[in-house]
Amino acid sequence: MITDDDRAEVAHNALSDSDEEYGTIAAYVKMAPHTTKLIKAKSFLMTSGTVAERDAMAYASDEYKNFIKNLNDAMVEYEILNARRESWQREVDIWRTISANRRK
Repeated sequence: MITDDDRAEVAHNALSDSDEEYGTIAAYVKMAPHTTKLIKAKSFLMTSGTVAERDAMAYASDEYKNFIKNLNDAMVEYEILNARRESWQREVDIWRTISANRRK
């Protein structure tokens, strides 16, 4: 449990320092549905055959598979960073509560 000012400051600074990274990863993950559609459409238009064949080729394209792999890595990184940020926020909240109780 966080009871000293130094640990509270470390948690607060960690939150602040991770804002940009968190925002970047969150935006990448949130844009994934749109990006996957664009990549699929691009590959779809560059192939020929029936709709089902073109669809399969689009999903099998290197660009699509690479994006999905990168997206998977980003989602793991996002979830880990999100959990860390929640922990840091809890530490700050606990410190606030303890500090407020000391003042009474």
